[in-house]
Amino acid sequence: MLDDVINRYIASYNARDIDGMLDCVTEDVVFENISNTGQSMRLDGKDMMRQVAELSGNAFTYRRQRLVNIVSGAGKAAAEIEFEGKAAVDLPNGIRSGETVKVRGASFFEFRGNLLCRIADYS
Repeated sequence: MLDDVINRYIASYNARDIDGMLDCVTEDVVFENISNTGQSMRLDGKDMMRQVAELSGNAFTYRRQRLVNIVSGAGKAAAEIEFEGKAAVDLPNGIRSGETVKVRGASFFEFRGNLLCRIADYS
């Protein structure tokens, strides 16, 4: 059941369906993106997550996450994720418009009921 929510969240992300992504999270969701390049961020709440999802979606002409492996239990899950995208604009990390980005990382999820209350992406 928990894996289904994660799969739906990733499918919505890939489809650029922000409403679908937000349907998978609690109102007070915490979203963290921890990057080795120093571009880390933390968002608190659905409204903030929507704002950043709208902006970041425009940063890529194409983007896709692929769930490689997932382990879940006791209201938590860990997943290995592959990301690929083509930059639509110059990004703060030095990627230029038109360049393809490929990253392998890990995502950690926490649930409250059947919704995600915390998402932490590491890359």
